[in-house]
Amino acid sequence: MLGQKNAFNLGKVDTAVVIMVDGLGAENLAANSSSARFLSSISQADQVFSGFPSTTVVSLGSFATGVDSSKHGLFGYRIFDRSTHESINLLSGVDKYSVLDYLLCESISETSDVDVHAITLAEYESSGMTRATMNKAEHHFAATITERFEIAAALCGQPNRLIYLYVPELDQAAHRFGVNSNQWRELLSELDVAVAGFAQCLGERVGVLVTADHGIIDISQDRHVYLDLISELEGKVLDVGGDPRVAYVYLQPNANQQQIVTAIDDYCSGRVETFRPDELVELGLWQAELLELSDLLPDLIVIAIADVAIYHRNFARTTSLKMVGQHGALSDVEIKVPLIRLGAY
Repeated sequence: MLGQKNAFNLGKVDTAVVIMVDGLGAENLAANSSSARFLSSISQADQVFSGFPSTTVVSLGSFATGVDSSKHGLFGYRIFDRSTHESINLLSGVDKYSVLDYLLCESISETSDVDVHAITLAEYESSGMTRATMNKAEHHFAATITERFEIAAALCGQPNRLIYLYVPELDQAAHRFGVNSNQWRELLSELDVAVAGFAQCLGERVGVLVTADHGIIDISQDRHVYLDLISELEGKVLDVGGDPRVAYVYLQPNANQQQIVTAIDDYCSGRVETFRPDELVELGLWQAELLELSDLLPDLIVIAIADVAIYHRNFARTTSLKMVGQHGALSDVEIKVPLIRLGAY
């Protein structure tokens, strides 16, 4: 697959490396350029759309398969399966086989004619997401960002390889402390040093892309919107999934959908917009084939358009309610991610 025609006009190389930085939006990087002088100095950097929702499951599913979520089927962080009456966390909350039940196509690791290597944390070795998206890759594990780049540098010595290096630390820090915290900026500086050092040791036939799955926006707790305070929803909700910036509302069969849309819109007073799945298809955010997943799709999708996070406390995890950094919606901060070209790219 290396050297085939592609959307980014990447030239033919012997080895391709993708550095996936979880939570590093293009605007997050621009706002913190002093903490990432090397990454911010790359003149050939582009910006690309993360996918909708702007969340890890969707973006990593698309990266791993080469198609959007309407085709790969992993269309949200947390979904509800009406056929089993179960809430499914597609990223971390299922056993190592379950995500495969929801993935609709093979991953590049299974179909590629090159050797695929994945470098990540050991704790993800048996995760459902890893099994689904990197099923046939050769896996390498390291606890620190620096160690992962050292592994990548060693792997670049052989041709005909696609190397995937995952950096989850910035996203983790953003959720806990916020993207405007010293903790997040320190990790960005650590990443910047690691990428700069890696770039210096690349061979002539190694191409590198640095990108992300989504950006991050900080939301204070006084900006939370609680759907459980809307009286019209009482007794009408099966589950609320998705992300705090794009809530998936699953309704009881007897619920009056239009009344609930009106109630949500009235309560939220312009801070959100509420859509049916078919309306997102009309807007081009989803494709029509996703509508076939009727047992999995929410009845309503509540998207934050102001700086708010959306919760239904009957269904939200306590830890989620404490998060500072958020993502999932359609703001430029969340959906624009960098595409930085290094080496032969």
